[in-house]
Amino acid sequence: MNKEVLNIEGATKKSQRETLTPYKIAIVMFINIYCDESVKVIVERRDFCIAALKLIQSPDMDLRPLFNFLYSSEFVLQQFAHNLENELKLLRDNGVMGLLDLFENLGKLTKSNSEHSLSQPLLNKNSVLGLYVRRIIILFERLTFYQIVLLYESLKDYIKSSINDETESSVGLKTDESFSRKNKHIWGGRQAELLVAQQAHALQTDEHKALPPAELQALVRELLTCSPYYAEAHYLSYLNCLRVNEYCGALESLYHCFDRLAPLENRSTSEDRSRTFRYAALNLAALHAQFNHKDVARSALKEAIMTAQEAGDNVCLQLAHAWMYHLTDEKKGPLIERSVGKACMLGISHTISLGLIASAHNSAMEGENPQQVFETLMKSDIVNCQHSMIDLMSMTLTEKAALWAYYGKTEMSSICSQLLLLHNTGEKKQQIFNGPSTCQAVVNIANILVEFGEYNLANVVLDHAKERFPNEPSNKVWKLSEQLYEFNQLLKNEKWREAEAIATQIVSLDPLESKFRQVEVCLAKGDYPNGLKIVNSIENMKGVTPQNQVRAMLLSSQITCASIHLGSSIAGCNSIVLLNNALEIATKNHLSYYAALIKMHLANIQLSMGMPYQASKLVDEAIVQILTHGGFYDQGRALVLRAKCLVATSSPSNPKHNSAILNAIKSLSKAKAHFHKIEAFGRVKSTLYLLSIFYNELDMKKERNQCAFEFRQLDEQYSAKLNTISLY
Repeated sequence: MNKEVLNIEGATKKSQRETLTPYKIAIVMFINIYCDESVKVIVERRDFCIAALKLIQSPDMDLRPLFNFLYSSEFVLQQFAHNLENELKLLRDNGVMGLLDLFENLGKLTKSNSEHSLSQPLLNKNSVLGLYVRRIIILFERLTFYQIVLLYESLKDYIKSSINDETESSVGLKTDESFSRKNKHIWGGRQAELLVAQQAHALQTDEHKALPPAELQALVRELLTCSPYYAEAHYLSYLNCLRVNEYCGALESLYHCFDRLAPLENRSTSEDRSRTFRYAALNLAALHAQFNHKDVARSALKEAIMTAQEAGDNVCLQLAHAWMYHLTDEKKGPLIERSVGKACMLGISHTISLGLIASAHNSAMEGENPQQVFETLMKSDIVNCQHSMIDLMSMTLTEKAALWAYYGKTEMSSICSQLLLLHNTGEKKQQIFNGPSTCQAVVNIANILVEFGEYNLANVVLDHAKERFPNEPSNKVWKLSEQLYEFNQLLKNEKWREAEAIATQIVSLDPLESKFRQVEVCLAKGDYPNGLKIVNSIENMKGVTPQNQVRAMLLSSQITCASIHLGSSIAGCNSIVLLNNALEIATKNHLSYYAALIKMHLANIQLSMGMPYQASKLVDEAIVQILTHGGFYDQGRALVLRAKCLVATSSPSNPKHNSAILNAIKSLSKAKAHFHKIEAFGRVKSTLYLLSIFYNELDMKKERNQCAFEFRQLDEQYSAKLNTISLY
């Protein structure tokens, strides 16, 4: 979204005008003094290069902060700074002739000192400092004599206001004041362009390297004070407003940007004007899409399409096409295919890769074969590697992680997230992408750690996400994960009021997830009518994914079973019909993990209805998937259900009855360890209760009494009142 404006070609650009200032004179004098010094140690060379690079990239500042910087303990440049003070005083006393002599000496720096062809000049004319000095010389040579006199008067005032003749030594002043914003900074054209490019690149690729939002906005205002018609500064303000979700500021900055980019009547053709306006409409559509204003975004997009068609701009049309399928909910597949095909003809690699990722995601939601989905993502990987598009490489890995989780393969999802994080680390990496996709990978790892009860590690990972992604849109990802983590802990501890408050609060982060969590609270505390009401509202929503449809059916089935007496044929039949429909949807859309969960719920209902053999068969089919890809909570529930089925299918008269009970005890012991690890103490108590019954059946009194003792201890600490303990 943020790249279209940078692709405007042909529009009249009000370029930044470079002017010669006293600050630039002081910098070239500093370079001249260094080059004239014949003996320089290695440390001085290193510090000079670092300091000179910072000075030529920084805005114009007063002389006192400049000397604070040069005299600081960070650099070993005190000798050169002292010489610069003396040279500035001499220049002030010598008048205009001193200024002319200075530029005559500067011209000699890039020339050989002798006529010998192998002699090297003091300053390489193709180096960074050489180019800077040559540009300053060119700016000086363009001045008239009257302008030179004005420059000298300005330089004299610059020196007088900053240097006190009575106290010449500036050693010991603090470095922190060198770039203080209390001083008035004057940004030149090149410095401003470099700053805007660096900050814009950081905002789009590695946000934590950019300035904080408030500080960056103050810097933008400073830039605009120096150059009111600088369009790129307004675009930087637009990006900065987007990161904090400020709609009014982003809209105003975007309008100002294209106002400054708009060509003048007498300097451009009608085609140039149309180009600027159509890209303005395209960016406006992207802005409204960012804030989910879909109707307004479509209107702006239609305007961009009409102007692009009139001018025959195929590139703009394809960019608009990409946004069109992003904003629509119907017939996405054909739109994406046409967009990718046309983008391939035009060679728009970024749009091609985005289209392939969108196509894979849409195919997965429509229930296509997972093999075809991942083949599409592989094509995107090829395009990304060919054109070194790091942001889309990260996005593809995140999409793979999401799809593996969608298909129920948690281990593969974890591996893809770790690959993304490994891809974005290492000292040799010159470019690192830290966008929402990277944040999603970090949070995915945290969620998996939570599933396995590694709460301390999960807190460390979430704290890292907070520090690394402080602003929107990335911070919404870890905020939601943090809230759900706290919600699950409260639900396990039966603090339903606090859990319900969190479920309501997260509506701003994810409205659909908020409804699911509210249903879970209603189920836990026994508010079944309200729970069914919310489930029905979820099922009636448009655009609900198959995964969420299955989640809603599972919750509806649990409410049905919990609201009617255990083992009731009416509740059992209704739930079985509902779960079979859910199983059909899960199988059709290749949701293997949800299919296993549904089978477990079906088995639990069959067991309660007196059909242990059918229940045991379903458990055997589904338990491998649960143990392979499920968290400790799901694994514990599966092991408890398996233990119940083992005992239920073995009659007391069977010689292998005791062996079946021992196997059930093993399953329950493992389930107890899992529940204890994730601090689900209500489930631990129910598991201990079953263990004590089975130990009593085998006349193992010591083990039975130990289970009873542990149960009593837990009951004193956590007086759980689980109404849904009979559910899976």
